[in-house]
Amino acid sequence: MHGTSLQALVESHGPAGFYRKVCELLNEKKLSVDDFSYNELADACGVLPRLRSMRGFTPRSGPLGEVLSESNPGVGTNLFQVVTGELLGRKVIEGYEDDAGFIGDQLVMVVPSRLRNSKIAGFRALAGPTEVAEGHPYEESTFEEKYVTTAESKQGRILSISEELIAFDQTGEINRRAMALGYYLRQERERTIVRAVTDADSGSGTYVYRPSGSGEALYASDGSHRNYVGSGNTTSPGYASAVPLVDWTDIEEVLQYRATEVKDDRIDGEQRPIVAPARQILVPEALRGTARSIAHATEIDVATADGEMRMANPIHGLVDVLSSPFIDEQGGDALTDWYLGDFRRQFVWTEIWPVQTLLQRAESEAAFERDVVLRVKARYYGGISAVDTAFVTKVDGA
Repeated sequence: MHGTSLQALVESHGPAGFYRKVCELLNEKKLSVDDFSYNELADACGVLPRLRSMRGFTPRSGPLGEVLSESNPGVGTNLFQVVTGELLGRKVIEGYEDDAGFIGDQLVMVVPSRLRNSKIAGFRALAGPTEVAEGHPYEESTFEEKYVTTAESKQGRILSISEELIAFDQTGEINRRAMALGYYLRQERERTIVRAVTDADSGSGTYVYRPSGSGEALYASDGSHRNYVGSGNTTSPGYASAVPLVDWTDIEEVLQYRATEVKDDRIDGEQRPIVAPARQILVPEALRGTARSIAHATEIDVATADGEMRMANPIHGLVDVLSSPFIDEQGGDALTDWYLGDFRRQFVWTEIWPVQTLLQRAESEAAFERDVVLRVKARYYGGISAVDTAFVTKVDGA
C-alpha cells in the first residue's frame, strides 16, 4: 500500500478511524499485512525516519537529522506503534498457526482453564447393573474419589524492531522475524506435548501423570498401569517381550493386549476390559516409513502350508500414523519404541492463555540504549497432563 494512500486514510479517518479501517481491510482480506510498508506507514503517521549520513542511503524526504523525529508529536507516534503492533501481531499469529508437520493438536484435547495446577476430578468406575427382582430394592454402587493435577508454564519471546529496519524499509525482514517468532513458539509447544506424551522426562522428575497430586511414571515398566508391552512386564507375563514394529501382526499383538489386559478400575465388583479403540500409532521418524506401509497397505502376504497367499490388510485404515523428530532426539530406546491408542482421551492441554501478542512502545530502556522503535512479545500459558493410563499403550520395540 503506497504512502500516499496511507496518508489519505489517516487524513480522512483520523488516528482512531485509521486504525479501525486498517483492521477492517485486514479482516475482510482486502489487504494483507504484506501489502503495508512500515517505512511508508511511519511517513503517513508523521513519524519520519531520517538517518544520519550512511553510505548508500538516501533519505526519502527532508534534510538529514535526528532519527525518528516527530512531525506530529504524540498522536502520530502512538498511531504508528499501535498499527505496526497490529500488523506484527498478525504475522506472529500467522507463524504460530503454520502447523505443517506438527502433530501436537492430534495428541491432546485442549481444555480452557482459569486456574493453574488445578484438579481434574473423576471417580472410579461403577460396578455393572445387577438383576432386580420384583419388589426388591436396587443395589447401591460405591464411588471413590480420584483426580489428577495439572501443571502449566508460561513460554514466550520478545521481538525488537530497530530504527534501521524501519528507515531502510526492510518490511519483508520485519515480517519474516515476526513469523519466525510465532513459529518457534508453536514449535516449543509441540516439543512439550510430544515429550510429555512419550513420558520422556519422568526420569528427571518432570511428570505428565500426577494422580492425587503425586507425580509418577506414566508407562510403568512392570506393567502395573496396564499400558506397557515389553521387557520387565510382571503384571502381564504373556506380554513381557519386546515387539519390534515390523508388520501388521505386531499391531495385532498389542491390540490383543489392550483387549485382554487393559481393564477398568472399578472397586465394586470384578474389573472388566474397557472399550478403548486404538485410533493412532505414534512413532519416531525412524519408524515412520514402516508404520505408514503397515497401516496403509491394502494387501498383505500370508504364509500358509501351501505357500504364500495374498489377502486384504486387516488393519488397513484402522489407525492414523503420527511421527515426530522430538521422539528421535531422545535417542536410545526411543528410536525403536512405539505407541498405540487414543491419545486425545488420555492427554489434555490446559490452556490458561492462548497465544498472545503484546506491544511495548518506544518509551522503554531499549529505545534509548539500542534504538529500538518498539518490541512485540509473544507468549502462551498452558501445560499437558495425563488424565488416565488406559488409553495409550507404550510398546518396547528393542
